Amino acid sequence: MARIDRADVINPSPIDDAADGLRRLTDLLLRVDENDPALVAVADELDRIEAALEQNAGPVEFRDPVSGRGNALAPPLDMERLPDGTVRATGSLGLPYQGPQGLVHGGMSALMLDHIFGLTHPEGSTLLEELVVRYHQPLPLFEGVVITGRRMSDEDEKVRAHGEITVDGYLAVSAEALFRDAPPPTT
Repeated sequence: MARIDRADVINPSPIDDAADGLRRLTDLLLRVDENDPALVAVADELDRIEAALEQNAGPVEFRDPVSGRGNALAPPLDMERLPDGTVRATGSLGLPYQGPQGLVHGGMSALMLDHIFGLTHPEGSTLLEELVVRYHQPLPLFEGVVITGRRMSDEDEKVRAHGEITVDGYLAVSAEALFRDAPPPTT
């Protein structure tokens, strides 16, 4: 099994460590009393941190919103490509990904499946044309999830894929995707 986008886990960079800290801070901010007087000092410290980072900010770099450790929005997922080409991600989602109370937001489920489908096309020459998502069961927060995606067929310059999100062996979300060849870049 080949790990995907996770080589940086062995030797995390300072940006990875900072993003992990921001994920933890985001979770804490969602759980603290909004009238806690300590928040004034926290806001001041965050302003100081922002000013320090702004001094060294450069051009925008691509940091994937689902599997990039350097992006604090990315959920904590471990991804791997199985020998049959299936892409599998495992992890759990906390408060930053909440929709209805105690449950993962449906849009987050769609985003994760969309991303997994993209990884089933390692050549990167296709674009998502259609994504049909079915919500079978609520997806609870703080539970281990398994997300899988695999190519199903290639025909007429279009590729079909199927994916699922399961929790404790039950199907929570499934999706079907249709990809088409990417147009050549325009100059």
